[in-house]
Amino acid sequence: MIDEHSLFAEQVRRLIDLGPRPSGSDAHRALIEDVAADLTALGFDVHRDAHRFERWEVDPESLGLRIGDRPVPISSAWPYSGETPADGVTAPLVLLSGLRKNWRAAAGKIAVIEVENFPVPASLLVESWGGGVPFEDVTNPVVGSELAGTDLSRAKAAGALGVIAVWRGLSDAAARGQYLPFTRGYQGLPAVWVPESERDDVLAAARRGDTATLTLHAARDPHASMDTLWAVSPGTGPRATESVLVVTHSDGGNAVEENGRIGLLALARAAAQAPHDRSIVFVFTAGHLRIPAVTSHGQATNAWLEAHPELWSGTTGGLSAVAGLVIEHLGAKHLRVDPTTGAYEADGALEPELIYATTAELAQLTRTAWRGADPHAATPIRPGAVIHFGEGEPLFEHRIPTVALVTGPEYLLAETTADIVDIDALARQVESFRALQQHLAGSADRATFGTVRLPSKLAKLRALARIGWFLLRRRG
Repeated sequence: MIDEHSLFAEQVRRLIDLGPRPSGSDAHRALIEDVAADLTALGFDVHRDAHRFERWEVDPESLGLRIGDRPVPISSAWPYSGETPADGVTAPLVLLSGLRKNWRAAAGKIAVIEVENFPVPASLLVESWGGGVPFEDVTNPVVGSELAGTDLSRAKAAGALGVIAVWRGLSDAAARGQYLPFTRGYQGLPAVWVPESERDDVLAAARRGDTATLTLHAARDPHASMDTLWAVSPGTGPRATESVLVVTHSDGGNAVEENGRIGLLALARAAAQAPHDRSIVFVFTAGHLRIPAVTSHGQATNAWLEAHPELWSGTTGGLSAVAGLVIEHLGAKHLRVDPTTGAYEADGALEPELIYATTAELAQLTRTAWRGADPHAATPIRPGAVIHFGEGEPLFEHRIPTVALVTGPEYLLAETTADIVDIDALARQVESFRALQQHLAGSADRATFGTVRLPSKLAKLRALARIGWFLLRRRG
């Protein structure tokens, strides 16, 4: 009999020991091989989809910023931004403001921009199934980094020599190691993030046009590779030609992002130990942190769906997906800065869960079956009209009824080896997913899972208008 609690703790410890696992890194590939071995040991035939791409990796020892004679600390490098010559790039600073930045003003200079980590009303991003939402707003640097007009390709085209992004509304401890933004292709322009504690000095220097030297060395490997893994547990009943997709991803920067493989393996063990009517397809997606390397649209799991329609689309002789489960960010602790010590540490609370259910029927099933961060209640939400966070997005867009956990702590994209996983909460969430799998892969009629209805063009336009109005009012 497996002691799952101890096993889960061991699997979290493995993530901490591996450290950050950016796409295609040695640590990332090692975790992929771990999961391949685990699935093989359970008796599965493990299949691989290889992704080859040009990988960018910063040399952290090379990072440097000097304004005049003063060294300025750097929170993190901007991933896939660019690199400087060995001795850096030296040029006057210029401050650029607003969403639509006048990059031409930065020609021959190093641009300084301010990026705010601000609360966005949850109602702009998600919708309710009638039971409210579990949080009033979303404050996450992922959102700020995407909404701040941070298009380095335009800066490069305008002749800028580099970009310094200064955080506002994010503590120095939380800003450290943030791997943001992570959805862009290679930009060809060196850029770094500077902590809020340096904000006043850096902005003042930019207004004066002081001279700065930015140094960022990075290696580019045109032959990098990473594998998406998948395995099938065949159904044994009359519904064996119907499939349930169980999805997570492999790359991440800490023990929460991404620990979904713990849930995927637990569900795979359950599938191997007991017959189930429907076939279950387990997908361990690579490329979540390097989306442009695997797909031109949406999240990384799109690449797998496009490569394997026979496992979900109902093509002749293939499987028809009737449901999906997407497992991300299990057991996330809530961290805060201690006002006395300044330490960024767990405060005893858990992050509020973001649980998508893409049909009303699955929302009701989730309310019944889910025992997670709050063991007594769950509040599944409906995807918003313009955004669906996480790897559940491709299933939603392909109208596969899905339950997806994608809790979003402030530190989600931070590269850290901190203790940020609550094993008890993780175990409850895994058990909840296991209960959902048992139901979805069992004898229930697929009609009881509901029908996914995508937002109309008009709904998307209205949602975009509301977001745009919100941003304008903030800057007004």
